[in-house]
Amino acid sequence: MRRFLLISALFALFPFLTQAQEFPVWWQPVLENTQWPIPRMFDTVQAACKIITEKSLKPVSANDFAFAAVKSLSTIDRKITARLDGKRVLILIDGKILKSFSAPENDDCPNWSRLALAAAVEVRPYSLKTREADEEELFNIMINAALGTIDSYSHYTGADPAELKPLEKPAGLGISYRRIGRYLEITEIVPDGAASKTDLAVGDRISAINGQIITTLSRVQILNLLRGEAGTNVSLTLRKDGKEQTRTIVRIQASASPVTYFFDEESGLMTIKISAFTEKTVSSLTATLKIARLKKAAGLIIDLRGNTGGLLKEAVLAADMFLPEDLLIIKTDGRHQSTHHQYTSTAKKHRPVYPIAILIDGQTASSAEFFTGVLQEYRHAVVIGTPSYGKSVIQANETLPFGGELYLTWAQYYLPSGYTPQGYGIYPNLCTSGKTMADMDKLPVRTNMATWRKGTEEEKRKEMRLCPRQSRKNNSLDEEAARLILLNRERYERALTYFSLDLT
Repeated sequence: MRRFLLISALFALFPFLTQAQEFPVWWQPVLENTQWPIPRMFDTVQAACKIITEKSLKPVSANDFAFAAVKSLSTIDRKITARLDGKRVLILIDGKILKSFSAPENDDCPNWSRLALAAAVEVRPYSLKTREADEEELFNIMINAALGTIDSYSHYTGADPAELKPLEKPAGLGISYRRIGRYLEITEIVPDGAASKTDLAVGDRISAINGQIITTLSRVQILNLLRGEAGTNVSLTLRKDGKEQTRTIVRIQASASPVTYFFDEESGLMTIKISAFTEKTVSSLTATLKIARLKKAAGLIIDLRGNTGGLLKEAVLAADMFLPEDLLIIKTDGRHQSTHHQYTSTAKKHRPVYPIAILIDGQTASSAEFFTGVLQEYRHAVVIGTPSYGKSVIQANETLPFGGELYLTWAQYYLPSGYTPQGYGIYPNLCTSGKTMADMDKLPVRTNMATWRKGTEEEKRKEMRLCPRQSRKNNSLDEEAARLILLNRERYERALTYFSLDLT
């Protein structure tokens, strides 16, 4: 009987013994590494892997995530390489195999995360540059390398380091970025920031800051070079449009209000400039529209040129201001269940009913494209300018263990017609690409958007050749075209999108 109880007790413990041995045999030596805080690093990498594989709009396996992270070690030290050889992951130094790992199952985030960290630990004794890297440096390189396989918007940002130099009037360039190989790739141009006033764009890659090569700089050094006192300069060396170029940018602090206006007493037209969709946009726009009502404005010119977007929720609420109730405003969708939403317009006491012209250009993006597209589709505005940027994907912000932030593309939005601007953007009713004031009377008017919404890739490319994207901030032709069309009601009605929701 005692023997039976002993055997039974052993079998009862068996699941726990098995669970304790779930990780690979090579993991215990990695845990014993004292140069890096491996347990907390594992928590961060595994959390990133889980979020990305479950929520990314583009399907990503744990295999894809971790192998991209392992390969990124070569950006720390070029003598490190990694290969997939059937069911094995090979880590090489100077072309010679240092370690061979058995590849976990494709969806095994815990063990692929362990493998990525194990690879870093294995190469450390053979690479001075790897030995000098701290945990946040590794996260910036490895996690961003994995996110780089998704799109140019997803990125990881480490926790704010305590080593940032103190500043009396701190200012920056107004960009978000991720470390990709030998570059910092720009992932976002912050509205009203210093970069938004230049031709810098998402996807541009910075190779040096003030002459200092990116590969020689730590994460904190990069931050301290980009930051500085308001009004001071920073020089960037970058790859842009396939060429090496330099830009000198003055650091500034973003303005307080994203909405400004000008009222023309003679014409009765109010020009409203929305530089970004932030948490202040709706309240600022509400106050501005109240002034328009008090002044009995004859029409609105809403200038979204150079507006790179911001908070989609604010753009939805802003568009809702102009629409009658119970209209579909937006649908969002993605692989994760939390992305399935649709929003309809609400009842309101004072709905602004004006002839509206919206000005856009090639830098009008994301939430600004949504706002434009909704009012265009419901025939509430004539759109003037060039095709917009073409970004309708949505990023979620996830906080990782120990403070890092993961910005992941996880959803896409659709206009009421079902059209998504991703890639091709919003097409203007009046195209001003390449035009001057001398062309005012012969601007091409486009009211039927069926080809743009439902056409083939070749048909859309043809349309883009006829009206190419351009950056046209403060272009007087756009403003004059808007003024003339708003003051001629018949011409305004003819320029509105023709039954844009009926695309059959």
